[in-house]
Amino acid sequence: MEDKDPISNHIIDNLTSGDAVEKDSVLLQWLSEDETHKLEFERYRKIWKESSRYKDPDTFDAVSAWHLIDDQNFNRMKKERFASKFLYSVYGIAAAGLILLVLSLSGLFDKPIDSTATFSAAYGSNASAVLPDGSHVVLNAGSTLAYTFMHKEKIRSVDFKGEGFFHVAKDKNPFVIKLAEGLQVRVWGTSFNIQAYGNEEIIEASLVEGKIEMTYSNQRLMMKPGEVASFDKITHNIKLEKRIASHAYGWLDNKLYMDNMSLAQVCRYLERRYDIKISILPYFANSIHYSGVLEEESLTEILNALSRLSAIDYSIKGKNICITSKNVLPMQK
Repeated sequence: MEDKDPISNHIIDNLTSGDAVEKDSVLLQWLSEDETHKLEFERYRKIWKESSRYKDPDTFDAVSAWHLIDDQNFNRMKKERFASKFLYSVYGIAAAGLILLVLSLSGLFDKPIDSTATFSAAYGSNASAVLPDGSHVVLNAGSTLAYTFMHKEKIRSVDFKGEGFFHVAKDKNPFVIKLAEGLQVRVWGTSFNIQAYGNEEIIEASLVEGKIEMTYSNQRLMMKPGEVASFDKITHNIKLEKRIASHAYGWLDNKLYMDNMSLAQVCRYLERRYDIKISILPYFANSIHYSGVLEEESLTEILNALSRLSAIDYSIKGKNICITSKNVLPMQK
């Protein structure tokens, strides 16, 4: 038994021939079956009609030298060229119209296009964002986020740099965060903090509720609520940390929990939070460490607290801070 001719062929034949619909019983029956079929057919007819506006050929314009040619010969050549150009134009537009019509019939024009929404928080400030899927994110200073729903793969994809606290909306489509070095965090409706600044050697995730999975190459780590996991950008190793998860997102309350944190790490935090530049001698930037919590509101209060906790001095000039050691030895001769 032969397959039935698809309705798209009947639509194309009708539009290209210009015949009345009544001459094609198959097309006539299809139109009578559903009111939406009539609307579809009118859409296709408009596409075909729109293409016809390009059919007008260019007006023939002879150069002045042609006046020496015999009028009769000239007119004959003019007609031939005009007809040739006209037919070429009509055939070309007809082919283009057919392509447009076939693409429309195939539904290509109706396919959604991936769209991206971007959010950021400048140095010195935090920002709150609601993603297109309903997820809520608080961005710490110096953070950027680009959200894309990938229609073909059915994935909610996020490119992220910086630090953010996520409340991910539950959805049948996976939520995947792409971080530096190819590290990914796959998320199921959940709450968690991610710290992934470009100038930090460690990427850290702290899970509050739900579940997330950190993946890199063949490494996979499924996290449970209350756990902290880290990824080392140098060794490319994923591991669980013996840390208190809530300390990671203390920044939401303007608190900095220092769990054996180096002076260099503290200074990078202050640069982002207060939008300043700190100069520090490298020989002691990583040798001084702090444990405790800083919740002072002003930069001066924090620097004074650090000075009391360790042997450092500081000076402020505008937005530039210089930190030195109180125990600088005099230069030997």
